[in-house]
Amino acid sequence: MRDKSQSSTHARPMAATAKHKFALNAQVLLDGKSDGAVFKITRLLPDGGSGLQYRIKNEQEGYERVVVERLLTAARG
Repeated sequence: MRDKSQSSTHARPMAATAKHKFALNAQVLLDGKSDGAVFKITRLLPDGGSGLQYRIKNEQEGYERVVVERLLTAARG
């Protein structure tokens, strides 16, 4: 019988960490917003199950949104 102090633990290989496409403070467009409003990335968030997420804000709106990366495109500067 195996003693608990001798139990073998196998190290799990590290999963490849996905990298965000956009950097903090980057200017982006939100798909589905036909007015062409530019948003600023205010925070990089982890994958919530649907892909990497970002917190974004538009200066004309009084709130922030959380969106997945696939809904964003780089704003032309």
